[in-house]
Amino acid sequence: MNPAAVQPSAPRVARARWGVLGLFWMMGVLLATVLSRIPSITEALDVTTGRFALLMLTGALGALVALLMTGWAVARFGTRAVLWWSSFVYLAAFVAMATSLALPSHLLFTTGQFFVSFAFAFTNVSMNAEAANVERWMGRAVMPQFHASFSVGMAMGLGIGAIVSHLGVGPTLHFLVVVVVLTAVRLALIPVAVVHGDPAPEGARGGFGGPFKTARDEYRDRRVVMIGLIVFAASTIEGAAAQWSSLAVVQGFDTTEAIGDVAYWVFVVAMVATRGFGAGIIGRLGRVVSLRISAVLVFVGVLLFAFTPVFWAVPVAMVLWGLGAGLGVPIGFSAAADDPRRAAARVAAVTSFATIAGLIMPQIIGHLGEVIPLREALTVVCAAAVLSFALARAVRSDGNLFRSRRAMARKVGAARLAESAAPESADDEAANEPGPVVIAEGVEPIQPGPHRRADTLEP
Repeated sequence: MNPAAVQPSAPRVARARWGVLGLFWMMGVLLATVLSRIPSITEALDVTTGRFALLMLTGALGALVALLMTGWAVARFGTRAVLWWSSFVYLAAFVAMATSLALPSHLLFTTGQFFVSFAFAFTNVSMNAEAANVERWMGRAVMPQFHASFSVGMAMGLGIGAIVSHLGVGPTLHFLVVVVVLTAVRLALIPVAVVHGDPAPEGARGGFGGPFKTARDEYRDRRVVMIGLIVFAASTIEGAAAQWSSLAVVQGFDTTEAIGDVAYWVFVVAMVATRGFGAGIIGRLGRVVSLRISAVLVFVGVLLFAFTPVFWAVPVAMVLWGLGAGLGVPIGFSAAADDPRRAAARVAAVTSFATIAGLIMPQIIGHLGEVIPLREALTVVCAAAVLSFALARAVRSDGNLFRSRRAMARKVGAARLAESAAPESADDEAANEPGPVVIAEGVEPIQPGPHRRADTLEP
């Protein structure tokens, strides 16, 4: 029996929820700590923005390599061990990156960046797997709350970075203090966040190359690939705003960097708000409808941002864009983790799509921005919104990817009508009792009471 399927007590689930929220918050602070000091980093390493982008590619490569291993590693060793040991890898890599700025050393920086992203990927998959367990035990869609905690951590990390930069503190000391303090916090949170955290040998394949075999198995699943494409689109939607919206405002309206930063903060606040209320939204509307409404909001917001001739419409566009960006990644991760036996491997598989988005989409938008205005180049995000809308049915938990619920309802109704028209005998009374109705590849029992949506979590 899979340990994650064992239902803990309600108080233990509540503690685990707060522990996982803390892990998400902490990783958001750490990520924002680096982002907040990018100008200081480029100055310390004496590189242009183009050269710096190339140095940062090593981080994306580290994450991509790690994501081919995380599903196997979590299944082989368990989330508790992976979270524990990756804490020290992350600490060592962060220290190397901080030290590289004092020397300075491009080689040490890229090495540190590689292993920071490598360890981050192991942490990301493990804490999302634990978040999925908490969501399952609570019986409602709370995954967006965990991602909201990550966004809150990012906001706090950016704020701390701005303050210490204003005070003249160098990035090396800033990084060292933050990573030492938060590593201690992380080690204290792991026992609280992880309820079971034991290995699941059935999800791992041993021998040399086992991690790659695990990833390959998941990529063969059509639903996993479709969810991965949704996460790819969601990561593009969110990442484009983080990387390019501020600069696009500055260039498009000839305004200051501070105003561009405020525009992006509007996006962040809207996204955090959506994730904070995400459980209620998904619980009421279901995953598919929530995802499609989000895609429409992004489409409208990005078009307004790209083509409005007046500045006052920019905050409105950023609100729409941020509201639409909030639920894509949480819904994708939650859907990938529907099967508790393969949750870690599948979360790793779909997370790799986010890493690929981080590798190629900034390059596409950046190079397109050299040909047309950057605001118009961001309309690439609209294509990502269309992709998310089109593939939304993949996040259902009932396994049916293509047939609509109305079509399934008509098929079931026709079958019942045919059965009712057939002659009955006294010996056939048992046949009239409520029985299972085959829907797609699964069997869904008919139960009395209010209708339940199959694309929402059952309590």
